[in-house]
Amino acid sequence: MPEMMRTPAEAWLAEADPDTRHADRWLQAASILLLPLGRRWSVVQTTEYDGLTAAAVVPGPKIHVPGGCVYFLVPVDTDWHTSGTEILGDGSWLAVPVPTVLEPPGPYWLSPPDGSGQLVDPSRLRSALGPRLSVEHFV
Repeated sequence: MPEMMRTPAEAWLAEADPDTRHADRWLQAASILLLPLGRRWSVVQTTEYDGLTAAAVVPGPKIHVPGGCVYFLVPVDTDWHTSGTEILGDGSWLAVPVPTVLEPPGPYWLSPPDGSGQLVDPSRLRSALGPRLSVEHFV
């Protein structure tokens, strides 16, 4: 298969897949990529309410799954132990929208990657989530 032309953001996402042909097939066939975590980045998964609130003040790439959760792309070596959240890394896979998907239906980018490799700063995310404790944590 000839190498396809990718935007810098698409190329950055494709680097997360050890098989770039796999990523290229997903980029050509769908508006979503199935990518392994823990290779180039991991994600912190939050509740939808807490994640949307934190996303407003924390820069970096993040994905919203309407009616579900928010994923923040963080460095692979992030040490994360924050109540009401989960870190997903090596051994996990994530359905990631292509960088041009900026609204529903389905998962979409609240802030897409720009191809530079910038990730969400875990300390800023922790600070933004710190004062948040959604009602879901009490139910």
